[in-house]
Amino acid sequence: MTEKTTEKTKMLDALLPKQEVLVDEVAEEYIRNITQASLPNGVAIECWLDCVYALYDRKRPNRIEIVESPQAGLALASELTGTTESWLDNCGVGDSGWVAFYDYFHRIGVLSDEESADVIAFRDFIRVVWDTILLDECAIIIQRPVSLRVDDAGNLHAPDGPCIEWADGEKDFAWHGTWVPEKIVLNPRSYTREEYLAITNTEERRALSESGGWTWVSDLLGTTSLDIWVDPVTQLRYELLGISGGVDKLLVKQSPPLKDRSQPRYIEPVHVDLKTAQAARKWQATTLTPAECERDPELVYGVEA
Repeated sequence: MTEKTTEKTKMLDALLPKQEVLVDEVAEEYIRNITQASLPNGVAIECWLDCVYALYDRKRPNRIEIVESPQAGLALASELTGTTESWLDNCGVGDSGWVAFYDYFHRIGVLSDEESADVIAFRDFIRVVWDTILLDECAIIIQRPVSLRVDDAGNLHAPDGPCIEWADGEKDFAWHGTWVPEKIVLNPRSYTREEYLAITNTEERRALSESGGWTWVSDLLGTTSLDIWVDPVTQLRYELLGISGGVDKLLVKQSPPLKDRSQPRYIEPVHVDLKTAQAARKWQATTLTPAECERDPELVYGVEA
């Protein structure tokens, strides 16, 4: 181990007080940047494109197209390739987490200017763009949205409109970090009973329940509380609901505390033959029959050796 490497290792073992403060400052800087609109910068874009194409032993194409939304980028890519393109390269703000990590170590001297050159080029790039689609013949750059809204935890969220608005008029909707149809945000109570029960995505169903209100869900489905059980270990609450018509039953589950200390509720279909909330929880986590779960409702999770 060289003297230089030993010195860097010691720096990682114990941060100075000012370096510990810088951790939060860098994080806040990157989060703040993501929510800000910014115009593309030609120098920053070309510098990073030279780097990223070189990583794959490819030459940066002469053609660079700047578009106003991901939808516009995918449409252009489909036109250029002759195939339906549905994925972005995610070479953009989605990489802010790891870029901030290496940027921080550069700032405290663990990484040299030379070692951090590509990271700094990428940092400058994601400060002025949103995402990319990198083709052999064309680099498609998606510019920042004109507005972006998040909740207190930093998740994409807007309770009364789009969370992202793009310069070409495209809009995206999210509920506390979950992408949702526009209808869930703008008109949740227009959902019918059949439409609600047809939702298979748990997070989407939670979003609709919170947007429309749990009382509305109860009235819509005609629910009746059949059993309540609180896990004595976790103190999490489970409630088994019957619904009018008796086609299914529902289990309302409480989430463990998240990073922001919230505990969202989830409501999921369970077998109509289940009679207790504890058995319903076990039925969801196993391949046992409702009768087997009712006979022995205790759920024991495996522990890795």
